Amino acid sequence: MFKTRRSAARAAVLAATLLTTGLLVAAQETDPTDGAAAWRFEEIGDGVFFATGTGAMTTMSNSLVIVNDDHAMLVDTSVTPAAARKLIAEIKSEVTDKPIQYVFNTHFHFDHSHGNQLFGDDTEIIGHDYVRSQHLADPLNQRTNRSFSAAIPGQIEQIEAQLAAATDPTDRTRLETDLRIRRAHYNAIQETVVKAPNVTYSDTMTLVKGGREVQLHFVGRGHTGGDTMVFLPAERIVFTGDFFVGSPGANGLPYMGDGFVNEWPASLDGLKALDFDIIVPGHGAPLRDRSQIDDLQAYLRDLWAQASKLRADGVPAQEAAARIDLSAHEDAYGARARSADPRAVVRIYEVLQIQHPM
Repeated sequence: MFKTRRSAARAAVLAATLLTTGLLVAAQETDPTDGAAAWRFEEIGDGVFFATGTGAMTTMSNSLVIVNDDHAMLVDTSVTPAAARKLIAEIKSEVTDKPIQYVFNTHFHFDHSHGNQLFGDDTEIIGHDYVRSQHLADPLNQRTNRSFSAAIPGQIEQIEAQLAAATDPTDRTRLETDLRIRRAHYNAIQETVVKAPNVTYSDTMTLVKGGREVQLHFVGRGHTGGDTMVFLPAERIVFTGDFFVGSPGANGLPYMGDGFVNEWPASLDGLKALDFDIIVPGHGAPLRDRSQIDDLQAYLRDLWAQASKLRADGVPAQEAAARIDLSAHEDAYGARARSADPRAVVRIYEVLQIQHPM
């Protein structure tokens, strides 16, 4: 049973915390929650806190807070500077006032690393070599970042239209809240200046700091080309980012639009080799069931095999996505497994084109 840590801190307390962090003087102006808690914290090990959003603002992904003797560590910095600003403030008011001296990026995707800019050069921001290279390569125009951010104006318009047509007071209140959160998020992403890790590693890295050992493992390419497993050997906890989100997880299956589906199953064997009890995913709730890793391996192998055959037969990627049948995996992933994500199939075709040009 995980212990929940959350106080009823008022807006004045949060505002004072934001100011004393010295992060940005505009913090109060950019807080879309009016002082409401944006994060909740569950203690899943001694001094180890699982952080996930409350829904008061857009946070998108999970983080992990590790409190050591004289400092704290943060795994993943959330989706925007605004979300990270709230996370840092609420860590200080809810979890610990020890300074965050180490930050880990599990991968380069925007929803896990676009809060990096809030940390100065005196903070070690640690990630795989691949993460740094992606952060230095025009990341705001990277396909995944662009596709998610480009969809937001249309989503806002849709909510506005629904609100204009709504007559039920409960529906109107819900839509007004959704609209406020979505507009605030769109404003927040305009503030983003991507900051790359200032410390990198290639295969493994071990830190023994403040009475705690933290290991970083690159077990192979999967969700991206540089996923990090943040492993606490004494606590038997591993934070996997989006390399493994469990089934059903937050969305059923991990996003594969930048993935290496052919290599991912073997890389998951590297995750299995770690001696953990608790998996903390980048989306969804912590879990203990190792058999779910087998589920993902089976799904990925099936998807790769079917997509590879259809490409060899000359079937375009979009048509292939509609023809692929993954219903054999419904027990693990539900109805979502019946068809393939077109973004995953496009990515598989890209990898195959490099391997076997046509």
